[in-house]
Amino acid sequence: MGVHLAVRSCWSSPSGGEEELVYEFDQSRIVIGRGRGADVRLPHRAVSVRHATIEAQGTRYTIVDHGATNGTLVQGARIVSGRPKPLRDGDRIEVGGFAVVFRCGVPVVRATTTEGTASLARRLVRSSLTDARTIEPPTLTVLNGPAEGREHALPAPPARLVIGRDEAADVPLDDADASREHAELEVRLDGVWLRDLASKNGVAVNGRAARERRLADRDELQVGATVLRFEDPARAEVEALEEGDDEAVEPPRYEEPEPDEPEPPEEGEAEATLAEAPSPEALEGGAAGPAAPKRARRDVAPADLVIYVLAAAVFAISLLGLLWLLRSG
Repeated sequence: MGVHLAVRSCWSSPSGGEEELVYEFDQSRIVIGRGRGADVRLPHRAVSVRHATIEAQGTRYTIVDHGATNGTLVQGARIVSGRPKPLRDGDRIEVGGFAVVFRCGVPVVRATTTEGTASLARRLVRSSLTDARTIEPPTLTVLNGPAEGREHALPAPPARLVIGRDEAADVPLDDADASREHAELEVRLDGVWLRDLASKNGVAVNGRAARERRLADRDELQVGATVLRFEDPARAEVEALEEGDDEAVEPPRYEEPEPDEPEPPEEGEAEATLAEAPSPEALEGGAAGPAAPKRARRDVAPADLVIYVLAAAVFAISLLGLLWLLRSG
């Protein structure tokens, strides 16, 4: 059992409206910060290089703020720097404009690695820019062959792209050494993964054979005789934020999203609702709900009437006989 941290950026939406990124850990100490050594890297100068640490204390967890310029909040209240603050399952931690929901005692399916942390940081930086700049999506560029120079922009996650000789492939290659469906790129929240699709000649990344791996910025892939370069422009932005001074600002606070208001019924639906409403007669006497269904009247047939009369006569005769016997005795 371990810890899940669900992270959202509040820089573009105070309610953390951006995508939620989940970190999984089965370790006793989790460092949150802007620096490269952090387990959870939050790419903004409102976050200190080493901002706070979550640590297991027996079966419980605490968080310590390391004198961060903009402080750390737990459940909306700023905690005292250097003093461990107990955490409870479901607590919301706010760090430099990022909302982190803490969950403990949960199964860890795939622990977040250093590479995973870097990939997640590149996704977060796109939603944390406070100026008019935009960061281009990751790309795959063909470096040789008939399609040299062709660039393929990768879609937002989740997505899958097939690389191969088939004309219907997402990244088609005019390469006799490539299989029709040679390899696959899976675009996930934690990065872009390359997977060999049981091709004849295999796949190599930076000159080494690979069946499945997460791609890093400027990795070179060889598919058949074709070489492709993977680039993620967010990497340079994250690296530029890893060092340097903090920015003393008032970061955006997390705000609970307002519940969705029910949409007003359309004109036809409103008329149908009024037609189905109980009549005033049904509500007479203070009834709060729909009127109870009325019982259907049952008409008495002549044959039934004869039976009722005979039964009454038999009962009367029996009663008179019983009285006569009592007097005779």
